[in-house]
Amino acid sequence: MNTDVLIVGGGLSGLALASKLEKSGVNYLVVEANDRLGGRILTKSVKEAGFDYGPAWFWPGQPRMARAIEELGLGYFGQYSNGSIKYEESDGKVFANRGFSSMQGSYRVKGGTGALINALAQRLSKENILLSHVLHSVEQTVQGISAEFNAPKGQVQIHAKKIVLALPPRVAEEKIAFKSEIPQTALQAMRQIPTWMAGQAKILGIYDRPYWRDAGFSGDAMSRRGPMVEIHDASPSEGGPYALFGFVGFSANDRLQLGDEILKMAKEQL
Repeated sequence: MNTDVLIVGGGLSGLALASKLEKSGVNYLVVEANDRLGGRILTKSVKEAGFDYGPAWFWPGQPRMARAIEELGLGYFGQYSNGSIKYEESDGKVFANRGFSSMQGSYRVKGGTGALINALAQRLSKENILLSHVLHSVEQTVQGISAEFNAPKGQVQIHAKKIVLALPPRVAEEKIAFKSEIPQTALQAMRQIPTWMAGQAKILGIYDRPYWRDAGFSGDAMSRRGPMVEIHDASPSEGGPYALFGFVGFSANDRLQLGDEILKMAKEQL
């Protein structure tokens, strides 16, 4: 299999690049390890409302994001922030308006961040997208790049003039065997670049009524008790269902050991 530009990673970065190449008439392939596009972006629908299980916000200081949303024919809205903020001490005592800042000023995509992925994917030729293909080695050749993938039906080799790794540098260094010589300083730098929010987990609670708004609260809360240490309103821009989400304060190992018990704890907290 041959292409001019091989894009490894079907998340927002990879799809945005593919969209530009498609528009320019450049031959390309998008190859994604998972069985879906989106990467760390994952939006699930409940009663036609989109709820983000991955990234949800962008800020006024990110004008390119706003332009991209508008160019794709999508909309965005401000994070709900009307009302009081709650703060919970480790002993369970709860205070309101403790002075902690909320996510006021941030924006969310109408329909969820996954709407970006869907809109970009619709601009691409389906035959240029390969899912469930896991890159395991890359080698520079006289002609360009040779990449080997583990695919559902076995090994797949793709030759390209250029390759773009649209994935976290740390993951690339850890998972991919670079057969051509790469300076150790470069590999070390890749290894040390942190992946933003990589260790975090979110829990989402969905409701028919926004009880916190009815009671005069914004949905923002901070807790030193947990299991969720930071909570925000995750409702759609208009109508219901309504939602709260929280970042879990436990490590990945602790979450694994707790299993479904952590969901019971989160329900009690909300």
